[in-house]
Amino acid sequence: MSLLRPRSLTVAAQLVLSFAWAADLCPGGTDARQGAAGAVTWRSDSAKPTQKRCVANQVTAAGLAVSWPAAGIEHAAVGGRIEVAVCCFRHESTQPEPLRFGDREILAATHREDPKVAGKEDDDFPDLIEDDAHGRAISIRGTLSDGDRPVRVDLLLRCTASKFADQYAFQFTVIDRSPDNVDVDWDHLRKLRAAESPSIQPVAGGTAYVFLTARRPHEAIATIEVKVSGRLLGRFHFDGFTLLE
Repeated sequence: MSLLRPRSLTVAAQLVLSFAWAADLCPGGTDARQGAAGAVTWRSDSAKPTQKRCVANQVTAAGLAVSWPAAGIEHAAVGGRIEVAVCCFRHESTQPEPLRFGDREILAATHREDPKVAGKEDDDFPDLIEDDAHGRAISIRGTLSDGDRPVRVDLLLRCTASKFADQYAFQFTVIDRSPDNVDVDWDHLRKLRAAESPSIQPVAGGTAYVFLTARRPHEAIATIEVKVSGRLLGRFHFDGFTLLE
């Protein structure tokens, strides 16, 4: 495991300070698509708060298991309404995507990032202050269920990757403002901590983990599991950065 040098600790602090947090990950949503099926309602929005785009998808399905992969929800035991917002990317489109709840499945018009063309992955990793800085974030807000009671969640997870001198810098930030106590397992962060030693910095409402490594970042789908006392309430996905295998 590689240890961060004192100079690297200073760099890590600068990286943490370089990102400001918005009150809402995807504010001012436009082009809303929405619908209902029985007691279930859904809504899909997109927005362009900066030069890049974001999407926000929400579903209300109290007491039902929901799966909406295109919205980042692999599986969730919904206790009311759950919203998943993802930021930021250059291109998105709206497609009819499967939304499953209980034993039913419908097609919901869903805003989502356009898949990258094979071979068009980013080759460089500019500084975080650059317009093309590589950063992704997911917000998970609403109410899940552990079967006996509602569990209120309010999570914001961000990952960035950049080049600094002869090293690459990864930053993972976990903001947990959930009114109820939940456990969060983020596979990219867990795996990177098993390979490298981070600088750990406090940020408003959470913690930032900064890694400096010679190993090149790799873009890959991240998995986030939300649990209570070891019981899985929801599994979510978004595009993030990890080490190149």
